[in-house]
Amino acid sequence: MAFFQRVMSYLLNEVLVNGLANSRAFQKFAIRSSTLAEEAAKKTAQSKQQLGEHGSEFFKVFRDEMTKGLKEINSKSVK
Repeated sequence: MAFFQRVMSYLLNEVLVNGLANSRAFQKFAIRSSTLAEEAAKKTAQSKQQLGEHGSEFFKVFRDEMTKGLKEINSKSVK
């Protein structure tokens, strides 16, 4: 029984693979999908880079403001 299942599975896979490989519609779908995936990866990389730039700018401003605030607190407590 297992032998017949393997033979049927092999035959169905061959028919399916060959059918899809020779199908113009499937080929167009595969190319379109690949292109969309590549574009999405590029946009994600750009967004990640922009987020990193904005994040480092935010932390610089935050550090400067915290330093100013601490200096003000220290000067008030000394008086």
